[in-house]
Amino acid sequence: MDVAEPGVREHAGLGVLEQCAETRAEEAASAIAYLKTLGLDDPGPGLRNAIALALVHSSYRQESRIDSPGMSKGVLEALNALGVAFIHREAAATIYRTTATTASHSMSTGVARVVSTFPHWTSSQEWIRRSAALSVGLDRENLSPKITAILCRQVIGVLCLAGKEAVAAKLLADHISTELRRQSESVHDPKTVLQESLGRDTATYEYEREGPDHAAMFRAVVTDMRLRRGEGTGRSKKAAAREAALDFLRRHIPDALAARPQTDVRLPAPLELSPRAAHVQTVRRIQGLFRLPDTARPLLSQALIHGSWAYENRAEMARSRQQDYQVLAHLGAQALIYEHLRVAARHMVQEPTGDFSFLTLSNDVYDSALRQTGLSVGLLLGAGQETKGIPTEVGADAFQAVVGAVTVATGFPATVADRWPGQWEPIWQLVAPATPRPADPTSLLDRTAQAMKLQVRHEFSVQGPHHALLHTATGILGSVQLGLDTKVEGSAAAGKTAAKHNVSLTVLSSLDQLAARRPARAFDGADGRDRSLALFLLAHQAYVLATETVPIQRWIDAKLFGLHLADNAADLLEWAAGADELLGLTLRLHTASLLPAAFRSAIANAADPDHTLDTALTHAMNTMEQFEAPEDVDQTYLQTLVQLCDVYRCLGADDPDTELADLAADWQILHRGRVTVPMSLPHARLTGRERAVLDAAVSTLTTNRQPISVDLVGDQPLHLRVRPTQPPPLDHVEKTCALWSKVTRTATMEATDHGIDVIISSAHTPAEPGPVTQAVVQALRPGPEPYRAAVADLLHDLKNQLVAARLAAAEPAETRTGRLQQQLTASRHLDSAHTLALRLRAATSLLGPRGSGSVELGAFLRQYAGTVLTRLPAKISLAVPEARRAVRVAVDARALTAALDNLVGNAIEALHDGGAITLAWTADDYEAAVEIADNGPGLPPDIADAFASGQRVRSTKAAGNGLGLLGVRSLLARVGGQLTPLATDSGTAWLITLPLAAASTSESS
Repeated sequence: MDVAEPGVREHAGLGVLEQCAETRAEEAASAIAYLKTLGLDDPGPGLRNAIALALVHSSYRQESRIDSPGMSKGVLEALNALGVAFIHREAAATIYRTTATTASHSMSTGVARVVSTFPHWTSSQEWIRRSAALSVGLDRENLSPKITAILCRQVIGVLCLAGKEAVAAKLLADHISTELRRQSESVHDPKTVLQESLGRDTATYEYEREGPDHAAMFRAVVTDMRLRRGEGTGRSKKAAAREAALDFLRRHIPDALAARPQTDVRLPAPLELSPRAAHVQTVRRIQGLFRLPDTARPLLSQALIHGSWAYENRAEMARSRQQDYQVLAHLGAQALIYEHLRVAARHMVQEPTGDFSFLTLSNDVYDSALRQTGLSVGLLLGAGQETKGIPTEVGADAFQAVVGAVTVATGFPATVADRWPGQWEPIWQLVAPATPRPADPTSLLDRTAQAMKLQVRHEFSVQGPHHALLHTATGILGSVQLGLDTKVEGSAAAGKTAAKHNVSLTVLSSLDQLAARRPARAFDGADGRDRSLALFLLAHQAYVLATETVPIQRWIDAKLFGLHLADNAADLLEWAAGADELLGLTLRLHTASLLPAAFRSAIANAADPDHTLDTALTHAMNTMEQFEAPEDVDQTYLQTLVQLCDVYRCLGADDPDTELADLAADWQILHRGRVTVPMSLPHARLTGRERAVLDAAVSTLTTNRQPISVDLVGDQPLHLRVRPTQPPPLDHVEKTCALWSKVTRTATMEATDHGIDVIISSAHTPAEPGPVTQAVVQALRPGPEPYRAAVADLLHDLKNQLVAARLAAAEPAETRTGRLQQQLTASRHLDSAHTLALRLRAATSLLGPRGSGSVELGAFLRQYAGTVLTRLPAKISLAVPEARRAVRVAVDARALTAALDNLVGNAIEALHDGGAITLAWTADDYEAAVEIADNGPGLPPDIADAFASGQRVRSTKAAGNGLGLLGVRSLLARVGGQLTPLATDSGTAWLITLPLAAASTSESS
């Protein structure tokens, strides 16, 4: 293989990390200075930038709304995962080098100890706390071990990609050596040993708890009657007490500890075996391929010794001081996982995406590598095992053991890639593919099934002789919603994993066919089993969507129930008609059916992926904050507010349909003959929003009272061209078109050299639509959005205050006192405008862009409750929720904070005489539920009725605008969640449901 020089490897490995425009290198100076003490040569700007970005916590990225490819969620996850793999590999290598390890169990235990204590070790690293980029809510001086561990692993990931593995190894050296020394000195029950050693004296234990519930650490202090102390930490009180007792023994009663195996001691070197020619030839072939010295042959021989052969040839194994391949297999497995992750992480930082998903290679891949390289002929198997052949697990272990032996023989290189023989390059593409490896069928089905709330389990049957067993899997798909199960039998395969994959491929194939634009045609001529499976899957999806809220974006990504076609009305209607035809039954959509809402969410998701309206509103508020005097407000800004107000009012209204001819007549009356329209217009019925788009096009070009003409370009679809006598400023027209094109998906405005083109395309609706098609038709006709209407009212008030400020400032005054009074009046209007802008920003912050962020719910709620307690009135109590397990929900921390702030703020407002607020949560396999309750006077009936009917909610607060509850509901709907009032005997209770975030390897590490 072509081995890159370190400098080349550094540049290629860091990708966008070193090219990121926004750097934090100065803020990360403490970390870089510390890494220099470990041997990091003076790093260039690229590596400095990469290290700085590695010290960014995900909360800072989400809170700061950083839109940088180098700081994406996927990049940070990839760096963290690579750091995890390096720690595992380095711990295993250190154990092999420094201890007399004869069993893989000892190595596994040692690695597990290093990994489990790593977070607590990082919490004592000052350079991490000083250089970390954290959200406002995190205390730099008291960071949890989990956060410091993630940041440290991200830094290790950068060092690995930059070719600085030696620096990463030195960073870990003290921690690994300390933990291995403690393990070597450990006793089976140090508490008992301590008690026996103290005799009549007694020891007392005291405990302190640190960190969040999902990653709690305990600190124990043991003290005897002479006030001698020992301290220790652990994941539980029991573990912490053991460590404290052990620390006490080491400090004060060292003689009580039995002699333990010492580190830096190796067993005598093994000798080469020569039981048969094939084994010897294979060993020498590996030696030649990797250009290893003769002294490596005994180790290579060990890599090809199965436990069954070692047992049957115990005497020869003892004479040769040999052992089976288990230890080398463990070492090789860690090395191969690291190599695979290094390539995957490099690909992520070169071509960033939102999420990083990593799947470890299956035994099938490593077993295939053993057979393709021809190493299987040299594997020593016992007589009984040899008659059964080489199972997949044995073949995989043997190949990993060979890699482990090569790693040891080459002195534990930074990467095995540098020593990999060119003849085996195809094998390298198997174990460390240059492009991301697609997920296996079973993993893909598991993800899809989780999104669609489908239960999947398997049963197996076995047939054939022992040496060639074939497994057949039967997948049992369970639908709680339908109350039905269906079975899918896969084809036979060698091994349970492969058999499961065959079942998964069958189900995935059916889902792919159901995702086609014409699903009914996909099953023309299909046999009964295929058609039955398709009907089951389709009916399950329909009932889930009709009765429950789901994570819409995950359904879109998985191409479920046609939601991925929502960006094209014609395609979506064609799919719906095919689904109705395929189902062949009536799914009665009662008034509470959520199916139209699901399609409406998917359509809204596709209509404005760039969040044009939210971005324009945010920009307008940013501009407003710059106005310090009435004279700063110009006419262009006022026109922008009017435009935004009109757009939001259109979205919040439910205007009736109108005929195109009637609209043209209205133009001629409204604009006093300045609009020329064709004598003959086609019959076209326009929705209220389509009419608003055409009105906006005409109004934009008649601003200067100049004549315009409206020409008919085509009627299928309806295409109208609005021409002014003088072309208006192109920039203004383009902004207008961008805004109004987001009002309805059936109408678009395009700025052209000659004016504005408006194209209205309506999809054909079947004469007798089925239930799914009916839901799509309802969704395609958008309903009024009360939240948008409320925003429009605020924009209108804001514009009026600014106009009043300008008029007051410009009005002439005859006296100095009069002039001062006018300035005061203008200043008051401007102050009122600023207040409205703040209210508008606060309300609309709930509707930030839909992102791929997620939070661990239990830890977040405890941290959030702690923040609330600091500002809670003394007469109000707050019950803090417990985190019984780690659950990640698909909403970012900023959005969830905004939603909770609104509901908790309402509760505080209601408890003006004091009371209690309770936060609680629970979760199942699909979603989490958060309850916010108070014991106040309860929710006013008119607010409850307005919320239930989807109308604008009247605010009960002074100067309130009723935007809060609507904003929370809109936000939750964006991520597939829901806000629901709960019936309660007293007080007010709200239930928030949130979909669970898709699992990722890095998050679970």
